[in-house]
Amino acid sequence: MMLTGNLATRSLRQTNDEPGVLTLGRTRGVAEHFRALVARHVRTDIALDVSSYTLSYKKNEYLGSYRAIFIIIDSPQALEESLAVVENLRNAHLKPIICAVITGRGTPNKMKYYLAGADFCIKFNTLSEEGSELLTDFFNSEEWQRDINLILDPTRICLMGTRKKLDISFAEMKILEAFAQTSNHILSHDEIAAIMGLNTNFYDPRALEKSISRLRGKIKDVYGTNAIQSIRGYGYRLMRGLISTV
Repeated sequence: MMLTGNLATRSLRQTNDEPGVLTLGRTRGVAEHFRALVARHVRTDIALDVSSYTLSYKKNEYLGSYRAIFIIIDSPQALEESLAVVENLRNAHLKPIICAVITGRGTPNKMKYYLAGADFCIKFNTLSEEGSELLTDFFNSEEWQRDINLILDPTRICLMGTRKKLDISFAEMKILEAFAQTSNHILSHDEIAAIMGLNTNFYDPRALEKSISRLRGKIKDVYGTNAIQSIRGYGYRLMRGLISTV
């Protein structure tokens, strides 16, 4: 069965205050199997729900309440169609961390999934017990471990944390604002150059890299987190959920 870009959910209401994790598979069995791998990495008080994305679906308001959503793509024929699942999820819900999990042979174009809205793209050979080790990086990532939330205040041109304030330049504020307001939290080199007022047809990439490095360093020094990650050959990505705008 080909993917339609629709999702099927069943009894997905959260039963506690801790945001849970949802695994979506081509079949419920695939999702259940992956759920067992995820369970090795999370606390027992975190709800782990499963569902299928190949059945008919009516929009569920609770999808946005999940901390993370794993989309398991276990068929080579489903690679392109699964992009619609990621894109539809991201367009409807900006908060959850979306992770595309691709199994089988071949080398998928991970950039397509990032641009569709995925925050992570993990390649598994098989969904075996040994494969659970590949999830370690995800659950050790700052995005999953994050315990701070920052607010970007364009009026005062600063970042506000619970206890600390960081003054930034106008250009830095516009860059962070563009990151936060883009559903995939990704900006290309040219997009950042345009925000900085550079000639997008001719600019020094080193100057752009230096500016982003300076901004990343400021946030790291004050809040202790790597807010902006480099995407080789394309641009940069803002950590999901770290910065919101007022």
